[in-house]
Amino acid sequence: MVASIQPKVAIVEDDEILAFMLDETCKSAGCNVVGRAANAADAIKLLRDAPPDFLILDFALDGDHDGLELLEAVKRSSPDMFTILVTGWDINDIAARLDGIQPDRILRKPVMPHVLTNLIETSFAAQQDRRDPGELETVTRH
Repeated sequence: MVASIQPKVAIVEDDEILAFMLDETCKSAGCNVVGRAANAADAIKLLRDAPPDFLILDFALDGDHDGLELLEAVKRSSPDMFTILVTGWDINDIAARLDGIQPDRILRKPVMPHVLTNLIETSFAAQQDRRDPGELETVTRH
């Protein structure tokens, strides 16, 4: 039997209840949640220690840096990381603040679990399709 590859997800959200909901939604969809952070400084450490395939990040974060500043740092160092910006702010306001570097998707809060899981599943499948089959690891059990 061949085990499927699970998408690795990191969550950066300062609202503990929403972070928990995002974590549980991702896990129920078969994702490997590599960790959660509530601010940009902790997120940078998490991303360095456990690089994910997907980063779900809030626009408004605790600390000195907001989600857009974190997004810019992430996209500069890991341009292939799929980023999902979640926000309670008006999407047009967020779009007006974006300068150059863009998230791969923006989702408005409250995030519907099926919307998030569908986005991750389809995006991860597309990532896997673009990779060289020789790069993919499979585990065979006897």
